[in-house]
Amino acid sequence: MTSSKRLVLIGCLIVLCGILLTSFIPSWPQYLFPLQPKPEKSTQRVYDYYLIVDELDGHTIMYVPLIAQIGDEVLSEENKLYVVVRIEENRAYARFVKNIQLSHP
Repeated sequence: MTSSKRLVLIGCLIVLCGILLTSFIPSWPQYLFPLQPKPEKSTQRVYDYYLIVDELDGHTIMYVPLIAQIGDEVLSEENKLYVVVRIEENRAYARFVKNIQLSHP
């Protein structure tokens, strides 16, 4: 009888350990991999269109109905490549990078 009581006691301990482990498993990821805050984005107001302007002389390169962001590349009608370096309201100031030669087939 003592061996059967021992088996029942061991079985109960195993079940109890299983219940305890399964109740703590959902919280393990937050201890193993703590949440990190997302980097703050600069809040930029969104406009219906953006005016892309040359940084040096201020001439208008183009209007775009897209959200302009710093680092965007713009190819003008004259095949000049610009990079947006600054945005003020709905004006994106672009810096000239290089002339692009397009080959015709």
